[in-house]
Amino acid sequence: MIRNRSSNTQNIDNLDENYLKKELYSLIKRDDSIFDFIQKSSLDGLWFWDLDNPENEWMNPKFWTTLGYDPDEMPHNVSAWQDLINKEDLKVVFSNFTKHCKDPSHPYDQIVRYTHKLGHTVWIQCRGLAIRDDKGKPIRMLGAHTDITKLKKTEIRLQRQVDRYQHIIEGTHLGTWEWNVKTGETIFNERWASIAGYTLLELGPVSIDTWAKLSHPDDLEKSNLLLQDHFAGKSSVYECEARMKHKNGEWIWVLDKGRVVSWDAEGNPEWMIGSHQEITKSKKDLEKNKLFIEQTPSAIAMFDTDMRYLAASQKWYQDYNINDDNIIGKSHYEVFPEISEEWKADHKECLRGKVLKSDESRFKRLDGSVQWLTWEIRPWYTDENKIGGILMHTADITRAREAEIRLRISEDIFRRNFENAAIGMVMVDKNGYFTKVNDKLCETLGYTNQELVKLSFKDIIHQDDLKGSNIWFEKLFNGKTLNANMEERCFRKNGDIIYVNLSVSVIKNEYNEPSYFVAQVADISHRIFARQKLNEAITKLENIIDDITQVSIIGTDQNGLITTFNRGAENLLGYSKEEVMFKKHAIILHKREEVQKREEELSLIFNREIKGLEAFTASLGKEGYSTREWTHVRKDGTHFPVQLTMSVIKENNEVIGYLGVAVDISEIKKVEQDLKSWLSVAEDQNKRLRNFAHIVSHNLKSHSGNFQMLLDLLIQENPELEDNEIIKLFKTASENLTETIVHLNEVVLMNTSVDENLTGLNLHESINKSIESVSAIAIETNVIINNISEPDIGILGIPAYLDSILLNFITNGIKYSSNERDSYVTLSTRIEGDFVVLSIEDNGLGIDLKKHQAKLFGMYKTFHNNKEARGIGLFITKNQVEAMGGKIEVESIVNKGTIFKIYMKHEKN
Repeated sequence: MIRNRSSNTQNIDNLDENYLKKELYSLIKRDDSIFDFIQKSSLDGLWFWDLDNPENEWMNPKFWTTLGYDPDEMPHNVSAWQDLINKEDLKVVFSNFTKHCKDPSHPYDQIVRYTHKLGHTVWIQCRGLAIRDDKGKPIRMLGAHTDITKLKKTEIRLQRQVDRYQHIIEGTHLGTWEWNVKTGETIFNERWASIAGYTLLELGPVSIDTWAKLSHPDDLEKSNLLLQDHFAGKSSVYECEARMKHKNGEWIWVLDKGRVVSWDAEGNPEWMIGSHQEITKSKKDLEKNKLFIEQTPSAIAMFDTDMRYLAASQKWYQDYNINDDNIIGKSHYEVFPEISEEWKADHKECLRGKVLKSDESRFKRLDGSVQWLTWEIRPWYTDENKIGGILMHTADITRAREAEIRLRISEDIFRRNFENAAIGMVMVDKNGYFTKVNDKLCETLGYTNQELVKLSFKDIIHQDDLKGSNIWFEKLFNGKTLNANMEERCFRKNGDIIYVNLSVSVIKNEYNEPSYFVAQVADISHRIFARQKLNEAITKLENIIDDITQVSIIGTDQNGLITTFNRGAENLLGYSKEEVMFKKHAIILHKREEVQKREEELSLIFNREIKGLEAFTASLGKEGYSTREWTHVRKDGTHFPVQLTMSVIKENNEVIGYLGVAVDISEIKKVEQDLKSWLSVAEDQNKRLRNFAHIVSHNLKSHSGNFQMLLDLLIQENPELEDNEIIKLFKTASENLTETIVHLNEVVLMNTSVDENLTGLNLHESINKSIESVSAIAIETNVIINNISEPDIGILGIPAYLDSILLNFITNGIKYSSNERDSYVTLSTRIEGDFVVLSIEDNGLGIDLKKHQAKLFGMYKTFHNNKEARGIGLFITKNQVEAMGGKIEVESIVNKGTIFKIYMKHEKN
């Protein structure tokens, strides 16, 4: 789209206008690359230029409407747009055009500025493609415009904001630091080093040890405690005043503030950033104030936020007859236990920022005497504009309450408070000029006292805020209000803008006419910046939600109308946000028959008709959210399963809408179906194994019985063989085989399904029954059996199994009791979740679990030299417990005893 402006502007007739348009359409049909180019690039304007007849150029309507012109009024020639483009940009365009025509690989792509019809600048990304003949000669040029004005304005605004933050840091002379808590890596700015009299080069290489080496040893422990409180979430910001060794050898005071800005996956602090400010002067000023208070002839005391004494004047000691010479650090309420709750409430009000005073108050002392006082309490502020405590000024007016004395004291108090206030204060005459300012206001605005008293409010308040300020001052002057509070932008001496809270009160003379104004000026820039950062964070959060591409996030109003539709929802459902937002209801994304079924279910549950959106929201409950599987319907009609979590959106505790977060679970459903198939195969195989075990146990039992019967017949016919050693071995083997088959049959029977045969059993009664069965053996072996189980506790089990389990464990406790001590077996119960836990404890021989843990419940495994042991009892018992849906745990110490914990289903569950 390049050509120097022609002196002649030709009007092209309709035929001439259309031949390029028709030719373009023809090219699009023949060449896919041209179509792709248009698809990607043609957003805010399209042009097609005849290089053989360079004055002829066709521009589509969007080309002109983007620049504010009526397409029907604009000619299709090159000359039409050349007055609108920035002249410097035109040179760049011409250069790129020339290079692109010579070399197709050189892109024709640049950002240019056009002047809109209304006069403002429109930023356009202009891209083009030369159409060449068979010999490679450019004959046509196809171009596309994209309006990027919003993007450029955003870039400019962000750069200004970055520059402003940098100016703030430089203007406040703050050192800054960044610290990796895990690695110790630190980054200091040059100001941080200069506060201690060094350069960064002198301190390098820097690490957290750099700070530790320069810090006063007494302050390191305090700093570490404050850091740990911040890491644990006990404080939102780490803030610590500490001493630091200056290069000249002196100790300076610094205030460090910071916060953790990133955490690792385990929730441990990672990166922390903060500021580093020298406060030596402030600390010295505070000490001067304390000294001033101590030496002042008035009764003045300075307290911290816990109402503990920081300083008190000698007059304070005299007026209140305080004999304790060391009240510093003690609570005011410890020194004066007679202080009333009303005064304590006043102190709390003052610590919240309120200034309170009384010209006459009755103070009843602990000894019954009464003092009449005039007093004033006001908060004093730190350099960070935070309340550091209370300044309390009192006067004993018991003997004289004359107005002259009260006036003198009041004026003296006002003067001291004015000068020592921790926020800026100023006295203003009726014309708005400053007559008196305190040091804090000078510090806030960057002027000297002499410079500031020559100015007025109109010299420092931002011109856009002056109108509102004038309205308030007029109301004060006319008596419509006694005080005013407003947020204003003020200029510092160096030109920086700060935000202040301006509290103005009118002072009237004896004729009730305005005499002058007193204003408090508090720097609230940090609060304003925090508000701006919050707005930025909200914007970022909205962008994050929109960037989630595989999870559908859909918000609705109370009626189900879609108000939020992120990119993940677009990907999963096939709709664009423009198609659905504020146009469609969320219910269209679900199968109608599935919603109807849910409506019927909830109608039965809530005993009222549930329709529409309530099918999703009625079950949210007190928690405000619920998760359920649904089927989503795409734009093309296809279905896919999702897990949908619905939650309530509230504003001021009122429901204003709902948020649905859905995840495609198609793959999970497929795996679930495969598992069901595998479980079916496994169940079929288990049935076959059980049948095989029944057949084997039955057939072996028959054969072993026949073998034993033949041996008996042989001995009957040949009695002399009864003592034959081989015959004895045959008989023993036959008996062992029979016993093994019996055990095998029991195992087979207990491993079959027993759930349907479980019944409620009283465990306490079953234990008593088993104890009675073995009482004779217990008496013979001197073993005491204790049943301390709960009398009413019930389990689900099979009676025969339970009897066998109890007898096995109790007889084992008797069989393996120790002869070295009084033996016992104790049975107790407790409830644990869905189970009753039966603990059977003995103080017998115990089991070496390190050796035998793995084979403890194996068949034919024994662990003591007991000739009667067969190693089948624990095996059968474990299988019986598991067949009833339970489990067994064991604890044992050799020669100390054993505890078996048997978990059985609780009857109530």
